[in-house]
Amino acid sequence: MSDLETKITPAWLRERLTRHFSELARLALPAVMMRIGIFGLAMVDTFMVIRYSEVHLAWLNLANQSIIMFALVVGLGLLGGITVYVANAIGADDTREAGRVWRRNMPFALSVGIALAAVIWPAEFWFTLLGQTPEKAFEGGKLVQILALGIPGHMLFVCCVSFLEGIKRAEVGFYLMVGANIVNLILNYMLIFGNWGAPELGAAGSAWASTGVRWFMAIAAIGYVWLAPSVRGYGVRIPHGQKWSDWRDQRQMGYASAVSLATEVLAFGALAIFAGWLGTLPLAAHGLVFQIVGVPLMISIGIGVASSVRVGIAYARNDKADTALAGLSGIILNFVLTGAFAIFIYFYIEPLLNLITDKQHVIAILIPPVAVYALAMVMDASQMVASMILRGYKETWWPTYLQGFAFVVVMLPACYIMAFPVGHGWAGLMEGMGIGVTTSWVLQIARFRYLAKTRL
Repeated sequence: MSDLETKITPAWLRERLTRHFSELARLALPAVMMRIGIFGLAMVDTFMVIRYSEVHLAWLNLANQSIIMFALVVGLGLLGGITVYVANAIGADDTREAGRVWRRNMPFALSVGIALAAVIWPAEFWFTLLGQTPEKAFEGGKLVQILALGIPGHMLFVCCVSFLEGIKRAEVGFYLMVGANIVNLILNYMLIFGNWGAPELGAAGSAWASTGVRWFMAIAAIGYVWLAPSVRGYGVRIPHGQKWSDWRDQRQMGYASAVSLATEVLAFGALAIFAGWLGTLPLAAHGLVFQIVGVPLMISIGIGVASSVRVGIAYARNDKADTALAGLSGIILNFVLTGAFAIFIYFYIEPLLNLITDKQHVIAILIPPVAVYALAMVMDASQMVASMILRGYKETWWPTYLQGFAFVVVMLPACYIMAFPVGHGWAGLMEGMGIGVTTSWVLQIARFRYLAKTRL
């Protein structure tokens, strides 16, 4: 139904809200579980490597949490327009275009992966430049090179899963992630400890396991898209037949997403540096708090993905009222769920922390400002969902500008001022973060409201 035909009545509103919430739940749940599964891969790596050697874990963390994470985030951003453009095609009842989006992005995803691997390959040089000791630079650099071999596979997997989420088959990504976690556990057991006749490689074994798992996920995802009868109707086996310039708009969205994600990662990385300036205990507390809020944030990413699909479908149908309602439904659902998590964290923070660590002096730092970082978590999750809703409107650079301003111009100075001149210490970092993510949410909601009134 086009916007000109839409008559907003109580019955229409009830029907569309019911539809949006049911579809959001159906799409978001597997998307959330898949992303939690990605965290599961990292948790298994950490748990098994620390049993082998704390030193090896330090090298692996150095590789994964700096260069590899940044490369993956940039790659995810560059491919960020796939889901939206597939959803737009579905909304326009053009299944052939949905398949065309996948076909044209597969070589692009492979090229992005190869380019990122090439850039990070001289990792020992980058680590030395960042002030690491020669030993850490050498050992971390070796691990980055092993992990870099898996990045092209990871980008191919992202391309396939983004396509599947766009055609509302997000559950496939979850099933693939379950298989990936099983393969990862087996490979880690073999290669870290030298079991079943395999060489004993320690952290390098975990890195090889990660690379193997990324290619396993890529091959499995490509195989599903290529062979599944339910996907053949999208024309995935037909060459896309488009010139590079024909899909410039989608790449522009990817470039903007990459800049936005990279800015966010760098900004939150700077908070860890501030925490390090405050001392060892605040730095340890800083790491623990993101483990506490990690699952709610993953849920919000899933809601954001589902919201971008719903908004993209309604937008392609030129239905202004339903497009706005799709976005509003995602915003409401996210607030309800993350708000519930925030309340739970507030009242049960001490037992939650005791599950993670027995270091009471670290726990003592985390308990007093629990209300601050629980609320900041809600606003951070909300601004992430808002940015994905804006992408559903085919927004390219506006979310990037707004998030960049909030994180760099507002959040970082606020964190520094609250932590150091004001003297609130680590709690001040959480206060500054809350100010920054709230600013990002307010700005993006203002943009959403503007689009809801004027776009289409």
